[in-house]
Amino acid sequence: MLHSETSFLRTVSISATLPGRALASPKRRFWLIVGLITLGGAILRLLTHDYGLPYIEYIDELILWFFGQNARGLESADIYGGGATYPPLFVWLHQLVQPFTEAQGRPHAVDAILDLRRLVLTANVAGIVLSASLGRHCGGALAGIVAASLWAFAPVMLDIPVHAIGESLALPLLILTLLLAVKSLQAGRHRWRLAWTSLITGALCFLLEYRLLVAMFPGAAALVLLARTHYRPGRRRLAIWSIVGIALTGLASVSLLPLLPANIQRHARNTLQFWLWDVETLARYTYDTAEVLNVWLVLAILSLALLSWLARGTRRHSEIRGAAPGLTSVTLFLVLWAGSAIRPYGAELDLADHASLRHQIPAIVLLFVILGSALAQIVACIPKRGLQHLAAVAITLLIVAPNLQQSLEFVQDRMIDPWPVIVRPWVDDNLEPGTILIYDESERWFNPHWGGIPHRQWFDWWETADVLERPLQEWIDVHKISWLALPVHKHRQLQESAEGRDFLARLLRLRDFTSPPPRRESQTIFYRLWRMQHETDIRFGDHIRLTGYDLHSPDPPPASPLEFTLYWNATATPPLNYSFFLHLVGADDPSPFAQVDGNPAVPARLTQTWDRPEETLISPRFSLPLPDELPPGDYRVILGLYNFETGERLPVRDASGAPLGDAWELLRLGVADDGTATMTEILRATQ
Repeated sequence: MLHSETSFLRTVSISATLPGRALASPKRRFWLIVGLITLGGAILRLLTHDYGLPYIEYIDELILWFFGQNARGLESADIYGGGATYPPLFVWLHQLVQPFTEAQGRPHAVDAILDLRRLVLTANVAGIVLSASLGRHCGGALAGIVAASLWAFAPVMLDIPVHAIGESLALPLLILTLLLAVKSLQAGRHRWRLAWTSLITGALCFLLEYRLLVAMFPGAAALVLLARTHYRPGRRRLAIWSIVGIALTGLASVSLLPLLPANIQRHARNTLQFWLWDVETLARYTYDTAEVLNVWLVLAILSLALLSWLARGTRRHSEIRGAAPGLTSVTLFLVLWAGSAIRPYGAELDLADHASLRHQIPAIVLLFVILGSALAQIVACIPKRGLQHLAAVAITLLIVAPNLQQSLEFVQDRMIDPWPVIVRPWVDDNLEPGTILIYDESERWFNPHWGGIPHRQWFDWWETADVLERPLQEWIDVHKISWLALPVHKHRQLQESAEGRDFLARLLRLRDFTSPPPRRESQTIFYRLWRMQHETDIRFGDHIRLTGYDLHSPDPPPASPLEFTLYWNATATPPLNYSFFLHLVGADDPSPFAQVDGNPAVPARLTQTWDRPEETLISPRFSLPLPDELPPGDYRVILGLYNFETGERLPVRDASGAPLGDAWELLRLGVADDGTATMTEILRATQ
């Protein structure tokens, strides 16, 4: 399977890097090249858009699902949203998507989130084409190809923008606002309509992501430029109009502010009072945006492009013409400025060091267009056309190749399930419902809202910062804790102290969820808070061990069953699926008076799934019914494993390797004349 995935990804790589012949004449084959780039980008996104599901890795996705439920009057999102603020349009999308998934019989959070991720994926792919078109307007065909390639293959564009958060849908709309504004400034009878559409599209960006309030700038700027061209006002009149417009905008903002929710008012006031000119955060935003492609490389490209444009005699060869580069550059600055100033999600961005990459993605996609235009300008200054074509191919490949390689590695990583997706089915299959003691790292693993997986067993959880904060018996008796999910780094800390080692020695180690392969989320070791009653070391065949058992009915009354829990371990994966038998036989007669047969562990864990040497498998509670009229005498309870298809039993050996036949004597039962049963020689354990 891995080989086929690798071959498939290699095919994507070959198709996405584009044939040199097409790149040699990008103007004639522009849309063919963009189509190939878009196809490669779409495949990469299809391979990763559902990663982590059914476990939900991003808190925003789940909180927004609750906000949608709350908006529909079905749920309260207060305990998950707290004081968080989310733009209304994305909550509205949840209101739209949730009934659709429910009508299909898919009512869980994970279903609506998956559908929204697919919607985002479609918008993200459309953004590749829009970016190419805007780049073409800014710096010609090569600029469009470079911008599209970076959008399609930069690893940062495969991560955050393919999840159902506001920025994801806003990115293509941001490029569209610029594209519409640029087209409105070209000759045509629809120029006013395009400018107004750009303004409205910018408003939609704002309703998806508050920091993109500045997305309305391109449309507004286009309207101002069109008005100046059409009406040709003098400087005095233009100054008056500008002052009146600014005054009316400020008055409208002040008037509307009290009508907004209290938390929005608070964030708006904080922005105006404290963050509007946060130069430190603005500088960090700018640096981090350029660092996506390497700060020094970005500076070098922009500097060379500026020098080539200013050089004498080269402006007539310039690829940078018209208002498109100017609008895009100004919008890039405004996006960075707004990102550093508008902080509707709280004060977590008060310090520049806390700036989140996802808040810089809008600036990054605009930087792709600017860089594409700069590279096109540098190529345009090359005197010979043949050298220009060669440079175009080289530049595109140099940009695409490293990004594509990182993206392929990113995709392969995302195709590996994270630990929660591995752990939860194991927990559901192997552990009886109860309370799990957890640390902060794994709280979300047992919160059913994080996955909404149907048919999941319910496990309550108790979060702790230190498992030693209470005595072990208090965890068991007072707080009714059954299981412990212990992160590996906490396990190491416990092993460093005598108290911690003693604590761990009193637990039953069940399963290690550790690398390899490397997975996202915390590596964890599962324990039960008490060991088995009787520990054994009985070998069945070459691979299977009985490590212990519990006897739940030590002195059964007449006609009552004997109840056992068995504990198994496999040093290597058994070659067949074996069944177990538990027989009540006479002291010298192998014919069973009563018997139990079945899978030795839980039904979901056939012996061929026993693939971890450190794992302890706990059986359900087995009942061996005693006959109503069992004659007085001595009896034996024997245990063995056998091949269900052939009936052949596995040979049994003790810990020293001494053969014990084809069954192990678990205990003896004596029945008196009055029908009372007495057990003797219960324990044959190796100490």
